[in-house]
Amino acid sequence: MDDWFSGTYIKPFGTETPAGHTYEISKPHRHDFYYCVLSEEGEMELEVDFENVVLTDQTLFLSYPGQIHQINSARMEKGWFLAFDPSILDEQLKDILDQCLSQVILVPLSPEQTTVFSSFINHLYTVYTNQEQIFRQTITKSMVTALVYQLASAYLSAEQFNLKKYSARSIDITKTFKQILRRNFKSMKKPSAFAEKMNISVSHLNDTVRSVTGFPVTYYIQQELMREAQRLLRYSDLAVKEIADILGFEDAQYFNRLFSKIMGISPGKFRKDSETSYHL
Repeated sequence: MDDWFSGTYIKPFGTETPAGHTYEISKPHRHDFYYCVLSEEGEMELEVDFENVVLTDQTLFLSYPGQIHQINSARMEKGWFLAFDPSILDEQLKDILDQCLSQVILVPLSPEQTTVFSSFINHLYTVYTNQEQIFRQTITKSMVTALVYQLASAYLSAEQFNLKKYSARSIDITKTFKQILRRNFKSMKKPSAFAEKMNISVSHLNDTVRSVTGFPVTYYIQQELMREAQRLLRYSDLAVKEIADILGFEDAQYFNRLFSKIMGISPGKFRKDSETSYHL
């Protein structure tokens, strides 16, 4: 992606395949930016953090910085690819995205919504490619932010529908926990640390998160840690002890035992059994 401008990269699907596209399909990789796809017509199969994700007609997708992703197949006839640096977004929008309960944002769109998103991105692309545009940088950043707010709105509308049986307070507690976890999972590993930061009791936090999601706080803490451990084991040359240290474990043996218990396989065997060994 050589055409970055103002922390943004945009490419329409259905045009000539860009240079380097085969690399993106064949190799897993991770970035420090957000990765968005609007699928208007066609299908795309991805793997995001070892989970399969399928985009079909009229679907909007967003992955987070740091996630491992790989495009396994793409038959995209019409749509858009957008990548953007987190620094573009304001703090309120970052908070909204970090509070989303899903690990990836995948939103089925109505025909009307698809038209709105496509038209907006097309306008953004016009500004993005016009080097003569006055205030081009400011307009690009503002439009990306506006687009992501619209994306978040579409996602939250669906999420709120699924959560309508829970109280607003319970949803707020669960979302705040998810936000803090995403940002501090390497340093905060005990439910009590999250409860203290949120000024509520451990039992209230745990009962609330379990009631809304079906899983306790400890489950999510461990899953966040194991996800990053898998990323580093499979796609880096770091020793297991180094990975344990990066994840905030003072005792590498404890990390080994925890990984083996949760994943059902030791860190060393997980790395050895990986089919591929791409390095980030």
